[in-house]
Amino acid sequence: MCASLDQTDGDGDRERELLGRDSRATMFDGLLLSPLSISADELRERANRVPAVLLGEHIFNGDFHHVAIDNVAAAREATNHLHALGRRRIAAIGDQPYSTGETAQLRTIGYRQALERAGLAVDESLVVPTPRFHRHLGARAMEQLLALPEPPDAVFCYNDLLAIGAMHAVARAGLRVPEDVAVIGVDGIQEGEYSSPTLTTIAPDKAHIARLAVRTLAGIIEGTASSPSEARAPYRLLIRGSTVAE
Repeated sequence: MCASLDQTDGDGDRERELLGRDSRATMFDGLLLSPLSISADELRERANRVPAVLLGEHIFNGDFHHVAIDNVAAAREATNHLHALGRRRIAAIGDQPYSTGETAQLRTIGYRQALERAGLAVDESLVVPTPRFHRHLGARAMEQLLALPEPPDAVFCYNDLLAIGAMHAVARAGLRVPEDVAVIGVDGIQEGEYSSPTLTTIAPDKAHIARLAVRTLAGIIEGTASSPSEARAPYRLLIRGSTVAE
């Protein structure tokens, strides 16, 4: 058995090309794919050509085997961490209220649940959507939040790149992280270990995700896998300088 791992860089054509291959005519038996551009309908049309397990951000309503963290629970934990530090105007950067923004929507649910359970009202002006999870969009969203009559004292960013951009905007405004604005991200990327300050983050267990995805794919190829399932992987809160001063 041979499984293929291929870098698509979010290019829709590359994703379609990989899914369009007939496994009987290629040198691999299965595919682990983190789809960023391809639609659910395209996945349904093409996925029967090669056994596949989906990873990462997008969720496709239980039609495919998918491995990811519990995004609602992770967002609750991130928001609870900020609240436990005494922060009360907690913003969120990264909501994506459209069809391919399922993961962001789940993180918004977790954020809202945490605030409600803490007895804090959800201020809609503190929830800033972004079309992508990029640094410059995090910076732009942070600038928007800092321009409010009552700026936030903490920000939950839906990934680490947004958080790094947000911290850049805070520093550019002459404010301090975490003293003036605490910042937390999601992903546990290495860049966060070397940012200034270092970035507090929700870090998925990537090794566990890889093992679970390969095991699931092997089951599909061997015919022992059950119907499509949403497998949950663990994560942990890494507390660093962006929320607790070092």
